[in-house]
Amino acid sequence: METLQIGTITKQVPSSWNELKRRQLLAVVAELYAPARPGRPLRLLSVVTGFPLPLLGTQPVVVLAQLLPLAHFLEAEDQLLTEQLLPTLQLPGRHVTERAVTWHGPRGHLRNVLFGEFIFADTFFVLYALHGKAEHLDKFLAVLYRPRRVGASPASADWTGDVRLPFNEHQLENRTPRVGPLGILERQAVLTWYRGCRAQLAQEFPDVFVAADEDAKKRATKAPDWARVLRKLAGGAFGAVDQTAGQPLRLVLAEMQDLAADYHRLKNQKATH
Repeated sequence: METLQIGTITKQVPSSWNELKRRQLLAVVAELYAPARPGRPLRLLSVVTGFPLPLLGTQPVVVLAQLLPLAHFLEAEDQLLTEQLLPTLQLPGRHVTERAVTWHGPRGHLRNVLFGEFIFADTFFVLYALHGKAEHLDKFLAVLYRPRRVGASPASADWTGDVRLPFNEHQLENRTPRVGPLGILERQAVLTWYRGCRAQLAQEFPDVFVAADEDAKKRATKAPDWARVLRKLAGGAFGAVDQTAGQPLRLVLAEMQDLAADYHRLKNQKATH
């Protein structure tokens, strides 16, 4: 956070995506995903700083030149949104007799996501990015966001750190239509967040993502083959397929990265002999 004062008004201004508030995130994606139009830098500055446009518009050019860089992180490639700014989504009813419901999402950095859940979410995410079909986006959202588990509380003996109902791929088809009425801004915000988390994982575990996406000829049309990676891992450190799928995502990715490192080390040793 940075401190900014204009006149007698002082505000704390975020200096990264992770420091934004939920309302700021929604306002930012509304601007970034919309067709470009004059005044975008000033509008983004207004969102980030909290100072109204009329006030910013009256500032001298030399002052604005110093202020506009405060919002540059929004369009910087090395700045990622990984904190969970939308822990819940309010899903409106699809008809007058259906009540609105609250669904809960994963924690920041995908900390409580399991590997099996990630396989489905990432597949639908990449398919949506490639083909832009709404059905893929709805399924992606329905994988990550789920109803609250009854009795979920840190005080409970069975507390897992996750308030959501356990992921069940067989419930996905019935649950997906419930996401339909969700607003476009919330959809874009979740995509922005997941894209940041995914990029962070790819930085931490590069060999794993290369292995899941090793066929460059199919990369432009198909999602990474995480199911193949799961089958290769099954029977090893985490047990059978269903046991491996039920392990924390980062634990599995770390194991996979270690295996990849061992493979490359042995390969290099053979090449030098």
